[in-house]
Amino acid sequence: MATLYKLDGSVLEVKPNDKKHFTYKELRDFVKLDDNNGMIEIVPLPDNRSIVVNEEGKLIGLEKNEKATEFWKKVYPIEKYPENNDELIVGNALVCDEIELE
Repeated sequence: MATLYKLDGSVLEVKPNDKKHFTYKELRDFVKLDDNNGMIEIVPLPDNRSIVVNEEGKLIGLEKNEKATEFWKKVYPIEKYPENNDELIVGNALVCDEIELE
């Protein structure tokens, strides 16, 4: 089961429609993408999960996602992972197991 961190502060447990793997469209829908707002970015996490975000979220000025940023700081602390880590997640974010992305 995956966790969706929404901009409004809510945190929801979600499952793929087929109960096994998320489709690209499902991932896009979770992070609120459309044809004009970029592509998804899947970032592997050190614990066999990934976080899915809008690849261009920071560039197009999406708002900071407080709960997803808190999660990120726990999993990817800047002290341990300083490279390319601005400790900021914007827009909706989905955290899921790697197996759900196959």
